[in-house]
Amino acid sequence: MNHNKILLSIGSVTLSLFILLAFTYEHSFFQQFDVFIVEHVPNVRAEWITSFMLFLAWLGGTKVMAALTLILMIFLVLWQKKWTAVLPPMLIMGGTALLNMTVKEWIGRARPEINYLIEQPGYSFPSGHTMAAVSFGGLCIYLIYHYVDQKMIRILSIIVALVLFVLMGISRMYLGVHFLTDILGGTLFSITWIALAILILNRMNRHKTPDL
Repeated sequence: MNHNKILLSIGSVTLSLFILLAFTYEHSFFQQFDVFIVEHVPNVRAEWITSFMLFLAWLGGTKVMAALTLILMIFLVLWQKKWTAVLPPMLIMGGTALLNMTVKEWIGRARPEINYLIEQPGYSFPSGHTMAAVSFGGLCIYLIYHYVDQKMIRILSIIVALVLFVLMGISRMYLGVHFLTDILGGTLFSITWIALAILILNRMNRHKTPDL
């Protein structure tokens, strides 16, 4: 099975799971996990943990993610000496933001109403911070596998990305602004989009692009 077929399979599975979750998150099976976490997260809060979780909230915010994406785009253009080097971050991160806003408005799930530490506007499902973290980490993994041959660097990129995914998801529940199902939904939806975006990029890369 070639890479494109693997990506298509992954995207199909995660999209199916996301759709299933989007229509069943109010089911009692999922609700018991969501309610349990919302009610019990205050028991594990501490000042130093809260400070770290607030940092993650800032890191995953729209402005910071946009700035990081812009910096990455500039770096890629200067390194590769091709304007088309901006396409992966523009497609993956831009698409993530647009899809998150669209689906949130469509589903319209309210955020947790108790035990939250910060005010967070907008709807809850899927988690935007989680989607941004998963997409940015996935983008970095894609670029490293595309441009770097060292096996150790590739492995480290996956480890760092996975740690970022997990911590960002935990931070949203810790701060009381998302349910567990929001985090799962954001993860599944971002993986779906990353798989589709890479398929698009692979098709575009078949055509040779001129240097600057």
